[in-house]
Amino acid sequence: MELLLLGNPALAVDDLALKVGAELQKRGHTTRHVDDPLELYDLDLDDKVILDVAEGVPRVVLVTEPESLVLGRLCSLHDLDAAYLLKLRKAMGRETRLRIIAIPRTMGVMAAVKAVEELLRSLERAAGSKR
Repeated sequence: MELLLLGNPALAVDDLALKVGAELQKRGHTTRHVDDPLELYDLDLDDKVILDVAEGVPRVVLVTEPESLVLGRLCSLHDLDAAYLLKLRKAMGRETRLRIIAIPRTMGVMAAVKAVEELLRSLERAAGSKR
């Protein structure tokens, strides 16, 4: 299962998923930083999990429905983020199994790593039981 890391390394408020991903990669997980959210439109997401920070979540949570993603105001193409593209995929009939691990923006790196690893183990167990 590949982890797609979203975030901007130049912004402290948006780099937590990248820091968590770097630690997870050291622990053997396959990760890739998605520089441009437009990449999400064309990717096959069935064997991937998106890792991103989120505002207003009380703990690390798994998001599986595009409808639960909150959209910001779209004023320019710069504002076209992952949430818009994932909802657009669904609207265009490109539904796949969506799995986003949302990390609270204010969580510490190592606490987030632990919580994400627990959630990944849960996902792997669930995938193994369906085979």
